[in-house]
Amino acid sequence: MPKDASRTSGEQTRAAVALSAEQSVTAGLAVVNVGEDVRDPSGETLRWRERISYGVGDIGANLIFGPVTAFLLFYLTDIAGVGAAIAGTILLLGRVMDGTLDLIIGTLIDKTSTRWGKARPWLLVSAPFVVITFVLLFNIPASWNSTGKEVYAFVLYFLCLGVGFVSSNLAYRTLLSVITSNSRMRVSLTVIRTACALVTGLAVNVITIPVVTSLGGGQQAWTITTLVYGGLALITLLVVFFGTKERVRPARTEDNTERRPVRQLVALLFRNPYFLLGFGFFLCVFLLSGTSSVGVYYAYDVLGDPNVYSLLSLASLAPLIIGIWFMPLVIARFGKRKPILLGVVVTLVGAAITFIDPTNVGILLTGSLLKAVGGIPAMAAMFALIADIVDYGEWKTGVRVDGMTYGAATAGQNFGAGIGAALVGWLLAAGDYQPGAQSQPESAVGIEIFLYLGLPIVIAVAQGLIIFFLNIDKHMPVVQRDLAARRAAGRTESNA
Repeated sequence: MPKDASRTSGEQTRAAVALSAEQSVTAGLAVVNVGEDVRDPSGETLRWRERISYGVGDIGANLIFGPVTAFLLFYLTDIAGVGAAIAGTILLLGRVMDGTLDLIIGTLIDKTSTRWGKARPWLLVSAPFVVITFVLLFNIPASWNSTGKEVYAFVLYFLCLGVGFVSSNLAYRTLLSVITSNSRMRVSLTVIRTACALVTGLAVNVITIPVVTSLGGGQQAWTITTLVYGGLALITLLVVFFGTKERVRPARTEDNTERRPVRQLVALLFRNPYFLLGFGFFLCVFLLSGTSSVGVYYAYDVLGDPNVYSLLSLASLAPLIIGIWFMPLVIARFGKRKPILLGVVVTLVGAAITFIDPTNVGILLTGSLLKAVGGIPAMAAMFALIADIVDYGEWKTGVRVDGMTYGAATAGQNFGAGIGAALVGWLLAAGDYQPGAQSQPESAVGIEIFLYLGLPIVIAVAQGLIIFFLNIDKHMPVVQRDLAARRAAGRTESNA
């Protein structure tokens, strides 16, 4: 560390320790190496109360997104009586429209300016809407004809995920980049929210089918279950609004996005070379998530026991819940890219093991555990990665575009989940799947095996290729140092 004549050696040491503790290792070293003392209030360490208030938002998000992703297709085919191919098409069309709204809502968030900030007001307004439409989505009128049911499902699916969930979840994700500029704190927040998401996802996957079955398995059972999920979701989303604060502002006030036309903001996004790679990464991650609904069919038709789905879900999520807490130290030491690449290799090994015997529960559990371990780095880093892309874009262009960048990531989520859900519906129909039948034809069983065991291999390879080129870690030391310096200069000018 270069010497500063105004500091004693002890002060030099304490400064270095403080930097390494509060910033990412790479960013901290960058600041120290140039001998700067740049203080950015937006990079402050957040109190645990605010960290937890932020993190629980993913409980609410996954109480909505989890049941829709994992069980809506099954609900449509086996409870509401909608054909598999049509149900899959409904989910795809709804997600395509959702993805379009992502970019529109992202733009509106960027242009929002209130005393609560730009993201939090959207959480407050959208929370009750997404909960109401979620409950209605799982309450298709049984007396309606096929066309009426299909139209109802499409409209409520679009309103729930396309309008309500996109608004609340995009605002929630944008909040990460404006609640603090501290890179290490962003990873900490991501770990907390991801842990909340994983625990919630595990609970939803493990208990939903047993709870629905214990309540009779019919429409009333789904109504009660979704009412409980929706009520809890509303509470947690309101906790985020009341328990957090937006701090990060553009380095220069004249670069506020509220004053810029949309076409200019879009052009600025595409000047960021990591923008499309981030979109592609989210597309792959959530395409796999979108196919998770096949797990229920797989448990019924390949393993012969629907309750095994809960066990497999536990194996797929438990390692993530445990391992996610160690990732801040790993990411601080190695960055985001290298751990994710290593995780892809571990995922491929686990996926290969499951093919040894697709009907052996022990082998499936072993492979699922390994795949879950391989997914830990991506789950820990993916949202912080988008925050880094936002910072890089501001550093490169001088304009901070939070909402639209997160909108693109959420569009990748919606497109991916929609394509995944549609693939399940289309391929099951192509395999002559028979809803409610005691046994399925071999063609349908073969499709279920491919979707549950084979497709994850293809997606893991695609993720690895994207992350190989998404090497934003090498830029972040300079990016964070320069942005902190710009903000400090901007405050000095405004106070002059």
